[in-house]
Amino acid sequence: MTNASERRHLMVERARKTGYVPSKVVEDEFGVDSSTIRRDLARLEADGLVIRTQGGFLPVESKESFDYPYEPRRQFRSSIKSRLGEYAAGLVKDGQTVLIDSGSTMWHVANHLKSRRNLTVTTNDLQIALLLSECSNVNLHVTGGVQVESVYTLVGPATLDYVNRIHVDIAFIGAEAVEAELGVSNVNVIEVPVKQAMLRAADSAVLVVDSSKLGKRSFAKVCGIEELSQVVTDSHVEPEQRKAFGKLLKIVEV
Repeated sequence: MTNASERRHLMVERARKTGYVPSKVVEDEFGVDSSTIRRDLARLEADGLVIRTQGGFLPVESKESFDYPYEPRRQFRSSIKSRLGEYAAGLVKDGQTVLIDSGSTMWHVANHLKSRRNLTVTTNDLQIALLLSECSNVNLHVTGGVQVESVYTLVGPATLDYVNRIHVDIAFIGAEAVEAELGVSNVNVIEVPVKQAMLRAADSAVLVVDSSKLGKRSFAKVCGIEELSQVVTDSHVEPEQRKAFGKLLKIVEV
């Protein structure tokens, strides 16, 4: 049996290798109870080595490199994402057509659209579809496709075909990383064609990302920033990033 120091070291290493780690996995692996793991995580978080979430934990370093499960992502910086979602939803007028990308920030955009009237909303995110499914003011369309493992994103030829056949007033796009020079990039390649189709389908394409995504590069390029109408982010953005993105950047006070 490992001692506390060894166990915590191994927990950090696992998170750095795999991204999100459910607490139950390490409880079973080390043969300890949940209270022990909670104490370990409290110590590791205090030391700045992990980020605790409901049911598990994430690595502090290189978290943008992992496509980790939906619920932890939605909880991470949730108050900031809600403010970004509120601003983004404010760009939508009653009666418009809206396309919403998948992801935790996009969920908050959708949540703030529930008060709008006579909207037509299309999404490839099953959680967003569930959120809007009981809103009588929303004419909801779901793209179809194949679900990406561990998240609620629909991708594949059916998704792409659907998006290629529609036109909307405004599309809200999420991203793992965005840099002024490289543009928008994503942790995996499978979602990229769908995101690119969403950009083509919209009169106005709005990227909504929290400031931790700015100045970062991820694996697969989606588009250049010149293809976007706005980049919406929070006020924690660094001064050099404000300058790099210029007038394209809309900063929401949080």
